[in-house]
Amino acid sequence: MSGVKIGIGFGQWKYGLPEPEALCNYAEASEAVGLDSLWLSDHIVTRNPTLDITCLFAMIAARTKHLKMGPSVLTLPARHPVQVAKTYATLDYISGGRMIMAVGSGSDVRDLEACGVPPQERGKRLDEGIEILRKLWTESHVTHHGQFYHFDDVTIEPKPRKGSLDIWIGGKSDAILKRVVRLGDGWFPALTSPEEFKRDMDKLLAFGEAYGRPMNPREAGVLLLTHVAQDRNAAWQTVAPFLRGLPMSPEDVAARCVVGTPQECVEKLQSFVEAGCVKFVLRPACPLPEIRSQIELYGKELVPHFA
Repeated sequence: MSGVKIGIGFGQWKYGLPEPEALCNYAEASEAVGLDSLWLSDHIVTRNPTLDITCLFAMIAARTKHLKMGPSVLTLPARHPVQVAKTYATLDYISGGRMIMAVGSGSDVRDLEACGVPPQERGKRLDEGIEILRKLWTESHVTHHGQFYHFDDVTIEPKPRKGSLDIWIGGKSDAILKRVVRLGDGWFPALTSPEEFKRDMDKLLAFGEAYGRPMNPREAGVLLLTHVAQDRNAAWQTVAPFLRGLPMSPEDVAARCVVGTPQECVEKLQSFVEAGCVKFVLRPACPLPEIRSQIELYGKELVPHFA
């Protein structure tokens, strides 16, 4: 399958926060080696140090020219959608039209509770929030009175350069797949295997046909923990701290990561391509001093096989 795109993701800094200049260097190096996009994990309340991703996107936009950017994924119910619409329209303007929106209901209820949002409302708030984003990005003088949000005569200027930003929705449950069909432009699961991706893509396409909104199978991407090394065992030892606390066996974890020698990593990505996936976000699972070399390995060992 042609048209494979490989991006990079950052977040949940288990080894501490990089310095601002290092973050910019990661973005510049990613663009230089031919990676397609950069994605930042969104969290408000965290056990590890983290930064507000909209501030990071603004900084990265100033240091890159072609790299697309997006959250992976934004906990939309924890924010007011009018403010989100304004912020991401501004980021799209200053980046020259390089923003993609990816949203979810919130995997960590602490983010919602800290913002005064009852977790049981997150699904409905997500639906209403997506509707508001689309309206504000494509219309002027918008009035909305829904279950959770109320406002009159709101106009966002400037709007995104190409109309509404593409809105991708994260997650893997049937309810999420149906939400993608109803409201989304793309699907963005994490910690999935090639077999699960194919199974869920088949469901997504079937839900789309039943709903009367056929889905494009190319508008889907997976987020995968990644570490490339010449020594397979050393690679897994490096990744081990990132896997602690995951509710699955080591074998199940291995099926959902891209870890090992360059050839093994190419083969794992190829297994996803054969399952129908053409977009990847690789998250380096390693200490800070190794991130730059990982980016270079992605460009040297992985990207050329799928160019």
